Amino acid sequence: MKRKTFVSDVLVVGGGGAGVMSAVIAAREGASVALAVKGKLGKSGNYMMLGGSFGVDGPSAVEYCNEPEANMEYTKEVLFDKLVTSAFYIGDQKLQKHFVEEGPKALKEFFQWVRNSGQKFIFNKRACRWRTSGVAFGNVLKRGIKEQQKESVIETFEDTMITDLLTCDGKVCGAIGIDMYTGELIEFKAKAVILATGGYQPHSLKNNFTDMTGDGIAMALRVGAEVRDMEFLLYIPTLIEPAYAKGSILPFQMTMPNLFPLRQKAVDLDGEELVYPSDPKYKTNAASSKVKKLLMHYFYGIGVYEKWDKYGNQFYFDYSDYSDEEIREAFKIIADNMAHWYRKGMYHHIDLMELAEMIIKNDKRLLIGQGNEYSMGGIVVDETFATRVPGLFAAGEVTGGLFGAFRSADGLTEMLAHGLTAGLTASKYAKTATQLEPTDLEEKVAILTAPLNRTEGISPIETLNKLESICDIGFNFFRDGERLSKAYEEIRALRESLDQLAAPGGTVYNLEWMNSVIVRNLALCAEIGIYSAMERKESRGCHVRTDYPEVNNRDYLFSFTASLKDGELSYGKIYPEPIYVELDRGIYPNLAECISKTILEVI
Repeated sequence: MKRKTFVSDVLVVGGGGAGVMSAVIAAREGASVALAVKGKLGKSGNYMMLGGSFGVDGPSAVEYCNEPEANMEYTKEVLFDKLVTSAFYIGDQKLQKHFVEEGPKALKEFFQWVRNSGQKFIFNKRACRWRTSGVAFGNVLKRGIKEQQKESVIETFEDTMITDLLTCDGKVCGAIGIDMYTGELIEFKAKAVILATGGYQPHSLKNNFTDMTGDGIAMALRVGAEVRDMEFLLYIPTLIEPAYAKGSILPFQMTMPNLFPLRQKAVDLDGEELVYPSDPKYKTNAASSKVKKLLMHYFYGIGVYEKWDKYGNQFYFDYSDYSDEEIREAFKIIADNMAHWYRKGMYHHIDLMELAEMIIKNDKRLLIGQGNEYSMGGIVVDETFATRVPGLFAAGEVTGGLFGAFRSADGLTEMLAHGLTAGLTASKYAKTATQLEPTDLEEKVAILTAPLNRTEGISPIETLNKLESICDIGFNFFRDGERLSKAYEEIRALRESLDQLAAPGGTVYNLEWMNSVIVRNLALCAEIGIYSAMERKESRGCHVRTDYPEVNNRDYLFSFTASLKDGELSYGKIYPEPIYVELDRGIYPNLAECISKTILEVI
């Protein structure tokens, strides 16, 4: 099989905010850099679904980002406390402190690219947040790479799937990848590798532009890294119909009064209301607005779960209290809000006025579900974004520890802050490291190409669909022991069948072959997530157990970890260290009460 080799000091895997910032900073520090992107730079990755906003504390918005009217009451201390409490106290306080301190510096760098790119970013002075779109964010990332190219070359490999890391004497020294169109193998030799590949989403209903299939997490596990918090997956209201827009986060945006003035009524498929209490103790403010995601997860989920066997992950946003004209006018308002970034009347590829008419004709209802938006779990890193494997670094959603059980702060700020430090750390490591020859190259090429050589076997695409079905039924936004146990048995059996994957037909844009890589990675992540959820016999953050509704800080104030030893998964625990803030040792009767007492009363 045709193969080529590329040598650099640092290899960055992933073209989102964490990957681009890492690549730019490493290059600026004098390292030769290769950047491998699974899709197109600036047009692929989970950030493309962006519809909300990102930010920092108020004083930093003034100092670093030239926003003189920022809310000065929203201090670093307030932001840090929000991170700690919203993580349900199991987050890494060193990483949380890093987010608060380094986020503004990363945004200062980013906004220099913004000013030179002509993209639109709208600042909310009260919330200290900038609203934009995924398209604008991607264009800014391309600008960042272009500006750095004036000083030093960053070799960019688009449409390149990295399939495994390469090692020598326990150190990471590169990676193997494939050109997704030609099927050509590429050996990347590097002194340091930064993984910035995003998280994992094992469900059929998810909010992404390109698949978040846990590639970086799984590759890191296979070379000896440790992962944590894999049971915590964030869900938000997501479109199911129309089919062409399935996965869009538009329903969640329609819960924001400044974008869409009508108040939704959530009902199940029998028309019974899913009650979101009006009690003021559940009221969110500008600083705690993202907590609304978790409250909707919980309150809507209660009723949906009661009829799970009948309807599954489906319910309606009902606007029958409003006239046809009120609905049309509301969609005109959200269309005007989106016009800063999208063609008139459009949101991505959705015609908003056409959607308004569809809702009116459908008894003024919009069919939605709880879609997987983000995964809190990932690779264990220290505050320099080094893993426990020499030569391997990670940044962004691929890591775990910052957000603990729930992401209350901003994924975009996370990406940029992590990338800023990871680029510095990896380039510093590369300056004194030796370029090693991998000892496992041929072994990993053999594993990668094995499905191509099987004329009979199981379909990777069908196996991926089966994996999603297992997680849809047994590992979704509400969980119980019986379903988790069954899902665990099924995912283990699925993983054992992966040596039968077959993808005959050559290497040129062979979707079955690419999916043989994807399903191997995603199945490993899913097994860890399901096992951790099964063993966490309580509710916490985005992990809700119907059979264990209590938030139990006495017995479960820790993170489950996982690693691979001799090919088998091994589990452990990390206990949070109260470096800056004392831990909560209380027990709460349910998630909603815990949120009202420990998060909303604090923020």
